[in-house]
Amino acid sequence: MLRLVGLVAIVMISSSEAIPCDEVYKELATCASFIEQGGTDQPSEECCNGVKNLNQNAKTKADRVQICECIKKGLINIAYDPNRIPLLPKACVISDLTLPPIDKNTDCNG
Repeated sequence: MLRLVGLVAIVMISSSEAIPCDEVYKELATCASFIEQGGTDQPSEECCNGVKNLNQNAKTKADRVQICECIKKGLINIAYDPNRIPLLPKACVISDLTLPPIDKNTDCNG
């Protein structure tokens, strides 16, 4: 019985691991048109919904670090304007954002 309890605990911990990068990219894919150099004036509703969803899922420090690392990896592939990233919370009307503005130089553990 004790082994079963231990196995259930391991499965529960494994299933509550941080968000996979694929999900982060899916949530933020539509934000590229806003953060790219010369991007659109406003982020799309889909972009804002993605940022809100990630913010809601960033419950623990491990979640926030994982999301941050995924974003950093994703930013390597696009020509983005780092000055536009901090504009997302205001443009999307998100007052309780738990994630910092992230660019390729952000220390995700800090």
